[in-house]
Amino acid sequence: MDLKKLDMLIDSWQQEIFDKLKTWIAIDSVSGERTAPNAPFGDGCRRALDLFLKDAAEMGFDTLDVDGYAGHAQFGQGEKTLGILAHLDIVPAGDGWTHDPFGGEIADGKCFGRGTIDDKGPLLGALYALKAVKQLGIPLKHGVRVIAGCDEETGMSDMRYYASKVQVPDYGFSPDAEFPLINIEKGGLNLNLHADHVDQSGAGIRVLSAEAGERINVVPGIATAVIECTDLAVLREKLTQICAAHEGFDLAAQMDGEGKATITATGVGAHASMPHLGVNAAGMLLIALKELGAADAFCALADALGMEGNGASLGIQCADELSGELTCNLGLLRFDGEDLSCG
Repeated sequence: MDLKKLDMLIDSWQQEIFDKLKTWIAIDSVSGERTAPNAPFGDGCRRALDLFLKDAAEMGFDTLDVDGYAGHAQFGQGEKTLGILAHLDIVPAGDGWTHDPFGGEIADGKCFGRGTIDDKGPLLGALYALKAVKQLGIPLKHGVRVIAGCDEETGMSDMRYYASKVQVPDYGFSPDAEFPLINIEKGGLNLNLHADHVDQSGAGIRVLSAEAGERINVVPGIATAVIECTDLAVLREKLTQICAAHEGFDLAAQMDGEGKATITATGVGAHASMPHLGVNAAGMLLIALKELGAADAFCALADALGMEGNGASLGIQCADELSGELTCNLGLLRFDGEDLSCG
């Protein structure tokens, strides 16, 4: 195989690849509720899968749509099949973007957009790699199948359905995470905690509502709470003191109608698998509410979860040589004036 010729061919496609990636990134493919029999994860995922299948077919590959759960592009024959598994669904865009998360803008030698790395960019890269093999006539020992799922971020039901309908490849890899090679992926446990009819009698402040996060696998970058407030200046002074006592805290307040104020905690969003790369705004808000004198339920969450990413205060901190330290993320926080929940 002439590697130089292969490199030159792929280099000649650079602009085409970026242009194509831009059309993929433009689709907000957060997995959601079923909207049609062939759209089990909503319209965004359906449109992303349609585009994948269309582009793969135009490259000359055999394609298959598995009822909107997943699809694949296949090339070559052999006794066995190599599978390349990737996904089209994304986590919500979140906060703090300096570029349009659905724009695919090229700046400073990088492409900006939700899904560029996880996992639309690698999926498109796999397609073009297979296209190069096809165009140069490079012989393959086995068939190759590029599989695109639509529910990787929220439960992997796409792959379970795919495996129930289609014979799975004999071996394979996924161009995700620390590509080109990782040897282990942590398991996950999702917990939803609820406190009904939170008792705020005797609390130093009354919380009217609170909200943070869109998905459990994202470190929330923004969190807000509406509290009863008659003196905004006093509240802001208290928040200033809290920020001074905690490195990295960013808290602001503004009046939200008569007798109410909204407190906003601003952190840094990140993937929940790497909470150390973010600053959890939900935990920041809970700690602020505790120090302002909120009810016991808020204080308990602040003490048990706060902004930790390792589960130490929950008593579950652990580590092993292969997978490293346990990671723990407070991804969702909701309070409607009576019931408190988090996940």
